[in-house]
Order: sequence, then structure tokens, then C-alpha cells
Amino acid sequence: SGSKMPLVPSFRIKLEDQILQGLATVGKFDGKNPCLTCATSGGKIFVYDPYSRRDEQDTPKVRYLNINKNITAVASGRLDPNIGRDILLVGTNTDVMAYDVEENRDVFFKEVPDGVNAMVCGRVGTHNQQPLAVVGGSCNITGYDADGEERFWTVTGDNVRAMALADVTGDGSNELLVGSDDYEIRVFANDDAISEVTEAEKVVGLAHLSGSRFGYTLENGTVGVYEGRKRKWRIKSKNRVTAFSAFDLTGDGRKEICVGWSNGKLEVRNQETGEVVYKDSFKSPISALLRADYRQDGGGDDMICCSLDGEVRGYKTQGALGGAGSLKDDEFMDENVKEETLVELNQKRQDLLAELKGYERNTRALYNAGVGGETETTGTIPKDTKVNSSLEMNPEEGCGEVLLSTNNDTVIKAAILFSEEVFDEEARFVYFPNPQRVAKVAIKPKKDSAADVAIKVLVSSRTSSTYHVFEVDFRLPRFCMYLPLKALPQVPASSVQVRIAERLVKIAKWIDDAFMLQTSREVDDYSEECGCHMVCLRDSKPLSIRAVNAGDDGCDVVVHCDDMDTCGEVIQDMTKALGLGDVECTADFPYDMERLRETLTRVDGYNALRSRLVTDVADASNTIKHLVIRAEDSRILKDWTTMKRMYGELRDLNRELIREHQKRVENHEALLAALREVNQTIQKTAKLRAGGPKTKMVAACRQAIKVNNVHALFKIIQLGADLAEQTAGFE
Repeated sequence: SGSKMPLVPSFRIKLEDQILQGLATVGKFDGKNPCLTCATSGGKIFVYDPYSRRDEQDTPKVRYLNINKNITAVASGRLDPNIGRDILLVGTNTDVMAYDVEENRDVFFKEVPDGVNAMVCGRVGTHNQQPLAVVGGSCNITGYDADGEERFWTVTGDNVRAMALADVTGDGSNELLVGSDDYEIRVFANDDAISEVTEAEKVVGLAHLSGSRFGYTLENGTVGVYEGRKRKWRIKSKNRVTAFSAFDLTGDGRKEICVGWSNGKLEVRNQETGEVVYKDSFKSPISALLRADYRQDGGGDDMICCSLDGEVRGYKTQGALGGAGSLKDDEFMDENVKEETLVELNQKRQDLLAELKGYERNTRALYNAGVGGETETTGTIPKDTKVNSSLEMNPEEGCGEVLLSTNNDTVIKAAILFSEEVFDEEARFVYFPNPQRVAKVAIKPKKDSAADVAIKVLVSSRTSSTYHVFEVDFRLPRFCMYLPLKALPQVPASSVQVRIAERLVKIAKWIDDAFMLQTSREVDDYSEECGCHMVCLRDSKPLSIRAVNAGDDGCDVVVHCDDMDTCGEVIQDMTKALGLGDVECTADFPYDMERLRETLTRVDGYNALRSRLVTDVADASNTIKHLVIRAEDSRILKDWTTMKRMYGELRDLNRELIREHQKRVENHEALLAALREVNQTIQKTAKLRAGGPKTKMVAACRQAIKVNNVHALFKIIQLGADLAEQTAGFE
């Protein structure tokens, strides 16, 4: 066609080994030359070095590193700036290893009982003085320095799936973006989560764009961009995202979103609109998207795309190859994308023409019926027709109900509700066989989170078959699933108490806004207390909130509920709504603490069993060596009877080792589940606090667990780090 393709392949490599999904990195392991490093089948890592040649064939050298374990994460970086070269980081289900490729030696090896799901290398927060290997595991994140010493630790809500380091707040130090299996995207500044966004599926990919803007991908094939907590756009595909990154490919200072799919498609999207500006295809799923000056030809970095079958392609912009300046968006789009855009615009044209014909048909019907034509035959409705919306609780059905109503004799025949936070299928269509002015739609969010619900209401006259679509935007409050009660049959045994420097009137106003109540009507500056009693329609658990005037010190707020998660959500919502800073609490959760005690006991048992199993395997390995030597000696001496007996014992011992291995696997899985429970409990208790006390509590809990001080751990959870240290002498 003669048109220029802005992204052109700069190189193509066909490797003999597979490249596993998400397990690839590029590192300068000699300090100068970039090497492609990938995990492949059989628990192996291969390093493809195009600058090291074999003498005979003059082909790039491939070196292999046998891990002999299931590899779960691969990364590289300048972990030790003093040596001037990158270090390879390899994570498995049980440990993390830092490896010096140039000197062929381990830098450090650390056992990680929680497993390694994601890994990045760089500086984190106030740990800015030294790079860390940041490891995301089961509900926690740990940072190791070049000596393998733990320098950073915090908890998150579930298994960590994606991480990215970036200066999100503009304070000059890196924050940590974390995506996890609980559908949350969190931003950590040091040990504290300063921002949280709830999505509709497990978060599997994160990429920083600029400032507070970042891209994300979900397990269900969703790709999107957030600006802080506000989503700018998203798209969803039936295919699965297998690689995700962001690079400035046009040279305009703005990164493009790069996505690799399970069907082998490569897409580059504009970060502002999500529009596809370039695409390519591979024969197998995309495994990784990387960036490096791989050819070192003076043309800048290549975008490196790796596929599962070992195909590697590098891409450069024509501006980089030809010395031109930055590319405009229309120059960046290739012919295929332009053709698709024309098809989409033509489809929109056809839709608009069909809509116009519908208007013309209705107008003719109205004209034929006369100026005073009846709405039943023409399908028209009064011009002032409106659709109102509200929310009511239905305790009999255990759900909330969105009430839709018209302001005249028109009726509602159907409604379509869109909200990914509320509906598993992201949308719900409701048809009303006997349409009335008022329609009710049951709604039951799984979590206590505010959500926007976009509603399309089909309205018509009672006998007409022509529908008019009204669009209604409805805001679902965070705690909409709580039914107010005059009193509770029994006050929950668990509670959390905080003292805040705020007037009782403001606390009452917050209660009204959060729970759709009218508590503030009975409260003024002279009131001694206020509160409310409720029951959750999801699980029938009671919730009680009571605020007592403490004079010049503010107010004491006590939340009674046997669900620690709910108490944490209430405290966090109050902290945010009232603009509070540091919030310390006194927590009393007897049921949760008893479960935690039992879990810690199980952890001790699993660790003891693991040590015993490791010892047994070591003893069996020595026995195997002895049996092999005796069998070979017998073979040389032609003592066939002894040789058969030795190999028979080897066979039996091998079977025993297989059984022992299965025991180790089951024990490790049970240990992982128990550790996840411990980390989740710490994360829940952290949400009962805010600011400095929250950060201190997490760090103190970590220290108590490391030294196996259960008594101190419970004191920290109950009183906070500072008061626990004073009362129990905890160090």
C-alpha cells in the first residue's frame, strides 16, 4: 500500500526452548551486554547471550541453570550497585535465589514458606538507600537486600499476583503497586497501604504510566487504566492476558499500553483512550513483553516480545530507525488498524441510520393519528416523563431493592443494570410481565463497597409495543446491606474502640451518610452519645456503633461486630470521611484470637514435620548412594544375586521416597494455607488502625512472629505496638 508501518521488527530469534508465561527478563549480567533470560520446562533457566559466540558455529551461546523446582517468578536488576552488574532473581514455591550469572555463584538463597508469586527489583519508599528484591507471596510482601537480609515486610489481603515500582505520589521515592487475588489494587508507601481500588476479578498485571496513572489487567481478560482511584477506560476480551507492560514507543513522552494475549495477538493501545494503535500476531501465546537495547546499534531500546514456542521479536519505531522525531498517533497506526477503524465507523453509521428511521416511523404514526393522537397507538409518551430511583431493604428476601418509578401513567416494562462491582456477570436484565409504574430490582453486593450502577429503563404506555429508553445513574452506598434495628437481641462479643478528636455531631452525620440513617436529627453539641444498631442482610450478623462524648478529648467510638473485616471497613470509612490522621484502637476479638492461636499451633506442627521429612530424605539419599555403589560393585564382580538384591532395595526405597515426597507436598500446602490465615489476620487487624499506628503494628507483628512470641503478638493486636511494648516489655 506504500504506507509506513511505525513499528517494524528490528530482529527475530527462534529459540529451541519454550518460554513460560511471565517468566522472562533482560539483564546486563556482565555490566554491559543485555541477555535474554527465561524459564523453560523442566525447572530450568536459560540465558541467551547474543554477544558470546561458539567458536565452531558462530551462534549465540545459551547457558542453562538447573533449578529443579517449579519456577514461579523471574526478575533481574542492580541488587548490589557496588558490583556494577545485574543479578538474576529466581523464585519458586518454597524459596528465592539471587544468582550472579557472571561469576556463576549464589548471592543469597532464602527459604520462603509463603512461596513466590511475583517479584521486582528496585528501591522502595524510605528504603531508598539500597535496592531490594521485593517478593510477593501468600498475603505478604518481603524485601531482601543484596545480603539476603529482610529489610521490608508488609501484609496484603490475598495472594500477590502482580507488582510494579513507581513514584506514584511525586515525593521522589518509589511506591509499590500490588495486585492480588482478592480483586484489590493497593498502593503501598513504605509499609502502609495509602490507596486501594476494588476490581471485579483477580488482578494479574500492573504497569505504571505516569504520576498516579497505571494500567492493569484482570484474569477475565480485562485491560484498563486508572488515574488514582478513577478508572479512565477498560476493555474486555474473551481471550486471556498473558503479558502486560507499558513503553513509550512513539517518543512523545507518554507510554503506550502493550498487551500480549493467549491467542498470540500483540496489541499496543493508547493510554488515554484505549484505542489500538498497532498489532501483530504470533503462532503461540505471548509469554513476556520486555524492553532493552538488545542490538546495541545506537537506535535506542527495542520492545521485545517473547512467545511460548520460543519465538522472540524485537520492535523499533521507524523514527528510531530513521532518525525522525516523535510519531503522531495517526502515523503510529498501521493499515490494518485503519481498516478496522473504518469498519467500526461504518457500523456506527448504519446504527444511526436505523435509529433515524425509527424516529421517522414514530413521527409519521403521530402525524397520522392527528395532533391529539393517543399514546397507546403511536408509542409516544408525555414529554415530562421521568424515572426516579431509590433503595430499600427487604429483610424477608435478605437483599436490597432498587425502586424504579415513573412520574405519570407510563409503565416500566424492563430494566438493564450495569455494574461490575455488584453483579458477577457485570450486567443484569430484568423483565416485568405485568408492568406497573413502580418496579423493584433485587440487588445483593458481595462486599461493602460503594458502586456506581448504570441503569437503562424501558418505559412505554400500557398497551404500546414501542419502548423509550431512560438512562439512570444510581450510586450504591458502601454499607447498603445493613438493616437498621431499634435494639439488638444480643450485643456481639467482639469490639473495637477508638478515640478521635472530632465532635459528636460530625460522627452522627457520618453514620447517616454511610448507613442511610437519620441519627443526626437527634444529636446536637450538647448530646452525650449517639449510635445505631443494624443487622447485615448478607450473613445476618449484627453490627452496633456507639459514640460517646469525651469532652475536650473528642469522642470514644465503639464498634461491636463479630466480623473483624466489617469492623475494619467501618473504621477505614470513618477515618476517610472525617479526614482523620493517626488512629489507634483497642481491639477485642476473642473468636478471631482463638482461631489465630489454633492456626499458629498448626504452623508449628507443620514446620516440625517439614524438618523431620527433610532429615528423612537426606538419610534416604545417603542410603541410595550406598546401594548404588554396592550394586555396581556386584555387577563388576558378576555377583548377580547380590546385584539383584541391591536393585530390589533401590526400587523399594525409591517408592518410599515418592510417598515421602507426596507427604512433603501436602505438608507444604497445609503450611501455606495456615500462613495465609496468619497474614490475613494481621492484615485485618491493621485495618482497625490508620496512619503511624497501623504501620507500627504490622512491623511489630512481624517481629513477634519471627521470634515466635505468641503472647506479644496478641498484645500488639489488642493494644497496638506502642502500648503493647509498654505493658508487656516487648522488644
